[in-house]
Formats: sequence, structure tokens, C-alpha cells
Amino acid sequence: MTTATIGARYQVVIPAAERAKVGLRPHDKVAIEVVGDGIVIRLLDASRLRGLGRALRPSQDPVDYVRELREEWGRRP
Repeated sequence: MTTATIGARYQVVIPAAERAKVGLRPHDKVAIEVVGDGIVIRLLDASRLRGLGRALRPSQDPVDYVRELREEWGRRP
């Protein structure tokens, strides 16, 4: 078992050996779960998330849809 320190902003650096064992890379998504008195961090398979919201606007390009939403959010009081 390897130890790590929690920083002032509650960030934890995962040691290189452990990152390599599971293939973690910058910007990967992880699932965090409390189990008993511990925390389990699991790598999420990003391929399962691709296309998740595809059915929201099948006739519109997803990038255009996100731009449209951001503009709408910017107009809200």
C-alpha cells in the first residue's frame, strides 16, 4: 500500500506507480465511493459515456447545441 497526503484544498496526488497500474491519465474521469470508513476511487470507462446525450437534439450538431445553451444561460438574470 502507498500513502499520499491530502493538501489544503483537499486534493490528493495519486502516486505514479498506482496511476500506471490502472492506466490513469490527466483529465480521466473517476468514480468516488465511500465504503465503510474508506474511499474507493475507480477509473470510469470514458467510452461508456460517449454519446450519452445524443438523443436530446438528434437533428442538431452537439457543439452548436451547447453554444446555444450557453448563450441562453448568459441571458438569464
